[in-house]
Amino acid sequence: MIAAGIIICSAAKIDGKWKTSMEGSDGAMELVFTFKVDGEKLTGKVVSPMGEMDLINGKVKEGEFTFDVDMGGTVIKHTCKLVGEEIKMKVDMGDMGGGAPNELTLKKTE
Repeated sequence: MIAAGIIICSAAKIDGKWKTSMEGSDGAMELVFTFKVDGEKLTGKVVSPMGEMDLINGKVKEGEFTFDVDMGGTVIKHTCKLVGEEIKMKVDMGDMGGGAPNELTLKKTE
């Protein structure tokens, strides 16, 4: 019963808007993620200079969560963990990875 309470508490902390930035080919770009947790299901969006995209295949399990973003046929996989007041995110950009960072830190904005 206590473990279930911890998972629910962590899920509530994930909900909301989170910001990060990363270096792209045109310099630094801001990314804003909106997460919504419902049990073990994660939904949301990411907004970048390239537009707004839905999160797909989102799952929450044992303090970690994963989701994908489809960028025009290329699926980018994300693995995340809530650490204190930050989200540590690992990004697998597949064939698009050409030197882009694969680890990001997100800070909550709302």
